[in-house]
Amino acid sequence: MTEIFDAIVMYQRDHKEKDLMVKMLTRQAGKRMFYVRYGKSKRYQFAAEMQPLSMATFEGVINTSGLSFINDVKETQPTSFLMTDIVLNAYMTYIIGLIDAAFVDNQPLVKWYDLVAEAMQKLQKGLDPQGIANYFELQLLPIFGIQPTWGECVVCGRRDLPLDFSEKLNGTLCQQHWEVDPYRMHIDSRAVRILSKLAEIDLHLLGSLDLQDKTKQEMARLMDKLYDDQVGIHLRAKSFIQQLASWQNRMITRKPESDGDKS
Repeated sequence: MTEIFDAIVMYQRDHKEKDLMVKMLTRQAGKRMFYVRYGKSKRYQFAAEMQPLSMATFEGVINTSGLSFINDVKETQPTSFLMTDIVLNAYMTYIIGLIDAAFVDNQPLVKWYDLVAEAMQKLQKGLDPQGIANYFELQLLPIFGIQPTWGECVVCGRRDLPLDFSEKLNGTLCQQHWEVDPYRMHIDSRAVRILSKLAEIDLHLLGSLDLQDKTKQEMARLMDKLYDDQVGIHLRAKSFIQQLASWQNRMITRKPESDGDKS
């Protein structure tokens, strides 16, 4: 039966000589694989809408098993800003990859579709892309079976002192109890405080997110550690983001030549 549905393109891959297999996150039916006949043809009318991170309202057939099909595109949403900014594209691709890794196909994911759509709006408004990605990492930890304590000391419950993170105790430790775990992460307390807020806030209520480079590095260090050690997934998009950060750091630390050095 033909129906109207909203969807975000997750990725596409070639199929045979002229066709495509397009994975979409649909609002109504979760993650689905669509068979797009002649999708690789230059004359295919919906080629732009089949690009990764595109968002639109489609008409088609969503089957309960097997492949689904696209018949028409009713309305498109503006996501071109993701195609022209390599950093935004990388972080949004990573977020989509996390969703793909966390959930099985054909499972309704209305909440997560709405969060991804909201994240796109936040990025378009200029909110920090790493912070948005960290938000999804935090929110998805329980889906992966990891439920850390954030924002308060796991020992005494205090929230008014500097906090660090303890993998051993699976949560934040206040300054008075840092000695409980000598191998705590030694994360900057500002980074821990921001991550704790992101773990608790509704994304729709997040009006601003302007982070200093040092804070972002510390946030990334903690989240990367949790995902490497406890979740155990290693997405290609995350490796690319880490490479981008490394290149940017080298550019920042590279000293310009002085006038005396110029020939």
